[in-house]
Amino acid sequence: MSHQAKEGIADNWKAQLAAMDAADIIALRECFTDDAVLVHMIGYRQPLDEWMRGIESEEFVYHQVIEKGVSISVLPHSEAKVVGDIITGYRADGTGQAWPLHVEQKFVQENGC
Repeated sequence: MSHQAKEGIADNWKAQLAAMDAADIIALRECFTDDAVLVHMIGYRQPLDEWMRGIESEEFVYHQVIEKGVSISVLPHSEAKVVGDIITGYRADGTGQAWPLHVEQKFVQENGC
């Protein structure tokens, strides 16, 4: 995987956080493949469309997304792994509840992209 591909993955990660923060489901959807799923800590596998509907209906409101750290590791077979930690739910006025989220994502390079 090229340095340029790794930079593209980092850009994708930042775009995800910005889209979550803005509740921009159009921009957020562009960061994932159609078959992407979220695996929650209880093991529930949530399809991308269901997550997007939850954001749209305000079931999932992130308020503010604060990146606490991210690492990108290049793996064999043109794959990469992103591990990131964020805090969300914090409001500047002191309301809300801070939620730490640990995110692991796999990226696969296809057709040079």
